[in-house]
Amino acid sequence: MPRGWYVAGVVSQVDVARVPIRRTQQQRTETTRSALLAATAAAVIDAGPATGTAEIARRAGVTKGALQHHFPSKHDLLLAVVVEGWEGLVERSYPAQPRSSSPAKRLRSLVDSMWISYQQPACRAAFMISSDPSLDGELGARILPVFESMRGRLDAVWGDTFADLDVPPERLVDARRFARSHLVGMLVQRQLPSPEPDPGSELSMLCVGTLHLMLPAERR
Repeated sequence: MPRGWYVAGVVSQVDVARVPIRRTQQQRTETTRSALLAATAAAVIDAGPATGTAEIARRAGVTKGALQHHFPSKHDLLLAVVVEGWEGLVERSYPAQPRSSSPAKRLRSLVDSMWISYQQPACRAAFMISSDPSLDGELGARILPVFESMRGRLDAVWGDTFADLDVPPERLVDARRFARSHLVGMLVQRQLPSPEPDPGSELSMLCVGTLHLMLPAERR
C-alpha cells in the first residue's frame, strides 16, 4: 500500500473527527425551548409566577428577543410550563404493576409515580401557576381546558388500573383526589425549614387510607 495513501487516509480521519457536529434548526429550536421551559419552572418556584421574562431569559442563557421568538407572550410561556408539567404527571402515572398483581401493589405503583411527578420542577411550577390567586383571567381561561384534560386522563388511568375490581368510578375519583391532596401536602411540608422524615412510611400509610376508600376490607 503506498505510504502517501496511508498518511492521507489518517489525516482525513483526524480532520473528520475535528469537524464539529452541526445541529439542525429544529434541534436548536428544541434545545432553546427546553432551556426556556426549565428556566421558567425554576424561576416560578423561586420567585412565583410574577417573575419577569428578563430574569427567565437570563437563566436560560438567551436574549429576551430569543425568548419572545419562541413564546410571543409571557402567558404563552407560562401555559407551556403548565402543559409540560401536567403531561409529565400523566405520562408517569401509567402503573408498572400488571392487573395480576394485588390492588395494594397497583395502588402503591400509582402513588409512587404521583409522588415522583409532583417533585419535578415543571409539575411544581404548574401547580403554582394554576393556583396563583392573582392569575390573569385570560391565562386562567387558557389553563382550564388543559387542567380538565389532565384530570380526565388521570381518572382514566385509575379506571384502567382497577378495571377488574368493579369499583364505582366516583369512588375511584375520590380516592385519586384524596391521594393527590395528601401528596401535595407532603410536598409543601418538605419546602418548610423544619426537617421531615423519609417519605416511605408516610406513603405507605397514604396507600392504606386510599385503599380503604376504594375497597371493602375483604377485597383489599
